[in-house]
This record gives sequence, C-alpha cells and structure tokens, in this order.
Amino acid sequence: MKYLNFLFIFSLSFGQTDDEFIRDYYKYDLNEYELLEIDLNFALGELKISTNDKPKTISGIIEYDPERTETDVVFSTLGEKAILTINGETGHDFQCCDDGINFKDFNLGDNFYNSMDFKLAKGIPTELQLGFGLGEANIDLTDLSLSYFELDCGLSDVKLEMESSNKITCERVSISSGLGDFNGYGLGNLNTRKFILDVGLGSATIDLRGKFDEDMDLSIDVGLGSLELILPKDVNIKLRVDHSFLSSVDVDGLMSKGRNKYVSKDWDENRPTIIGDISVGIGAVDVEVD
Repeated sequence: MKYLNFLFIFSLSFGQTDDEFIRDYYKYDLNEYELLEIDLNFALGELKISTNDKPKTISGIIEYDPERTETDVVFSTLGEKAILTINGETGHDFQCCDDGINFKDFNLGDNFYNSMDFKLAKGIPTELQLGFGLGEANIDLTDLSLSYFELDCGLSDVKLEMESSNKITCERVSISSGLGDFNGYGLGNLNTRKFILDVGLGSATIDLRGKFDEDMDLSIDVGLGSLELILPKDVNIKLRVDHSFLSSVDVDGLMSKGRNKYVSKDWDENRPTIIGDISVGIGAVDVEVD
C-alpha cells in the first residue's frame, strides 16, 4: 500500500450550542516517492502550514461544521510523484461588515469555525500552490525543499516565513496579495531564480534577506496598496522603479543612477545579483537595504 489515507474521524459536539463540529485526521507516508505536488485551496477560516518533524511525512487536521463547509482531500500518484489536492469550500452566503477585513466579522452566524493545520514533508522536492479566500494564515516553510511556490492570499491576512535556506533551487516564486495584510520574512532563503509579487489593495511587507546562492529576477507590481521591501546588503542590487506622480516611492540604501534606476553602492562581481523591476500605480513603496 503506497499511502495511508486519513487515519480516523470523529465528531465533537459543543455543549452550549446545537452545532456539530467534525475533526478529520490525515497522514501520508511518502517514502516511496521522489517528488511531491501540493495544491491547497481554502475558502474561509484559519490555516496553519508548517514542517513535519518526520521526513517524507504529511500530517494534518481539519476542523469544520459539515452544515456550512465542505473539504475534499484527494491523494493520487503519477509515477514517482505524489499529489495531494485539498479544496475547502463554504456554501454559506456572507456579507462584510464595515469594521475591516477580518473573517470573524463576517455574517456567518454564531460559532462559525473552520480550520486546517497541515505539517508538510521535508526531504522531498515539493511544488506548493496555496490559494485562500477570506481568513487568516500562518505559513512556515522552514526546512522544506521547494522547487516551485505559488501563493494567492485573496482577502486573507497572511504571515509567511522561511528561517533557513531552501535545500534546492526554487525555479519560481509567485505571491499575490489582495485586500488583506501580507507579511513575509526571510524570503531570500527561498533560493529562487524568479520572484513575482503582486500587491492589490492591501499592504505587504517583504523581507528578502536570507542566503542567496544565485541571481534573482525580481518583479513587483503595486496597484492601490502599499509595500515595504527589505533587501539584503550582502548581494548586488540593480533596481528600476516605474511610478506616477500619484504614487509614493522612497528608496534608502541604494545609489540613484537617474531615470528611476538604483544600484548597490558597493558592487562586487563575486556576489549574487538581484535585478528588480517595480511598477507602482497609486500605491506606496518603501525600499530599504539592510
């Protein structure tokens, strides 16, 4: 048997309400596979992603009200590749209140609760695609081996971090930040050749410090939102910032070369290079080298 499906399921009923919540447990052994692809889409609720202590093992818990949400988890294989697809959907119609973007404020009825907590496998090259609707997400990619990473934040508040260097080269990183807040730390450790960031109406903090093993092509588009970009000081940086008179741009720690172009003050041919292209609509961008 090449994998283990969810180990067991049981229901919990909270005494003060008539709502019934289901808690599903999942565990997959990937020792017979050389590659992993994960596609996770989460419509509404709280999500936590971290790394499993056991190599080549995925474990997870999903808690939900079956009357309001539905989650489809499918494990499949293609040769030496394991594929895990998770789709969490809600059929409940909801409308936003006026006090900010917080999924707890939405009109979902009393005691609405929906959460996922998955610990991903380390020690296996992984293509990871994450998509959110509305909610809160904490994602820790530390110790994973990522070959491809895509993140669509939707209306969610998302914290993303990677505290150690990616074990392999990540061919592409693509992050789309919608109407919520996005905070990414240690993202230089992703060790990617191409980093694409799209900031819509929300705010984003991108900390690209980390261990660079090769050059990076950085492409950023900021619409009506705001971006704080922190670049590492131990690499070469060549940056172009395209903006209008309606936008706000501040670049600190780089030398201006005119025509919205900036370069490192202490260029060293022996170091990796970040070549960045930033486009700003009516938003605000602050760039700092640290």
